[in-house]
Amino acid sequence: MSEPTPPAQECAVLFADLVGSTQLYQRVGDSPAFELVDRSIREMRIAVETKRGRVVKHTGDGLMAVFRDADSAADATLAIHQALKELPATPDQRLAVRIGFHFGAVVASGTDVFGDTVNFAARLAELASPGKAITSAETARRLGPEWRSVLHTLPPRVIRGVTRPVELCELMCEAVGELTIVQSDHFLLETEPELHLYLDANALVLNSSKPSARIGRDPAADMVIADTQSSRRHAEVELRGDKFVLIDRSSNGTFVQIDGEREFLLSREEVVLRGRGHFSLGRSCSNSPQVISFVCI
Repeated sequence: MSEPTPPAQECAVLFADLVGSTQLYQRVGDSPAFELVDRSIREMRIAVETKRGRVVKHTGDGLMAVFRDADSAADATLAIHQALKELPATPDQRLAVRIGFHFGAVVASGTDVFGDTVNFAARLAELASPGKAITSAETARRLGPEWRSVLHTLPPRVIRGVTRPVELCELMCEAVGELTIVQSDHFLLETEPELHLYLDANALVLNSSKPSARIGRDPAADMVIADTQSSRRHAEVELRGDKFVLIDRSSNGTFVQIDGEREFLLSREEVVLRGRGHFSLGRSCSNSPQVISFVCI
C-alpha cells in the first residue's frame, strides 16, 4: 500500500545564491576563496535563523530557507545583504548575493519541502541581479505597509513552468530605514559577463557591447536557421544584469539542454542560461539538423 501524500502547508521559500565565487577562486586561490565563501554562507545562515527562518539545505554556493510569513523572508533578505557587506574583505574579494523568495503552498517531506512554490522561488533568484532580491507581486501584497516604499514593480515576465506572464517586484535593498545595504555598484565582476554562441562554422559573442541576438529563419537574424520547424523570429538571447536569458517567441518552442541536466522545452517562456549547453529551434537537440551551442564566460 502506497504512502499517503503529505498535506500541503503554506510558507515563504527563499533562495540565496552567492555571485562571483568562481572568479574569486581564480583571483585569490583555493584556500582564501573557500574561507570567504564558507564564512559568507555561515553568515547567511545566521541571518536566516535570526529572522525566525529555517535553512532547508545548501545549494552549491548558496542556501534554501523557509519562513512562516513573507515579512520574515523580506527581513532575512535585508539581513543577508547587510551581513555580506560587513564581512571584512578587500575589493578583489567582494562577494554579492542574489535572492528570490515566494509565498505559497509546499509539501513537506522530512526536513525538505517541494512543489511549485519552491521551483518558482528558485527561478526568481536566477533572475535577480547581484545585491538585489526579487519576489512575486502576489507575495509583495502579503508584506506589511512599511515595505511599500522599497518595492519596485517590474514588467511582467514569462517564466519557465508558468503559463502566463508573472508580475514581479524588486526589493530595493540599498536603503531601508537607517540601513545602507549592498548596492549594485559595490560589486564588480573582474570580467564582464560574456556568452559565446556557436552554429555550424559561425560564432557569435554577446556582452555589454552587443547585449542581444535574434535567432530564426529571418535572413536579418543574427543567427539564421534554415530548418522549416523554426519560426522567422523564433528566439532571442539578451543580457540582463550579469545573466543571459533565452526567450522563446515561436509556435514550436525551443529545446534546451544545459550540461548535466535533462533537455526541456521552452514554449513562449524564458530561461537563464548557465554554464554551457545546447539548444535547438522547433525540435529536440537529438534530431535537429542545426543545434546551437552556448558557453557562459
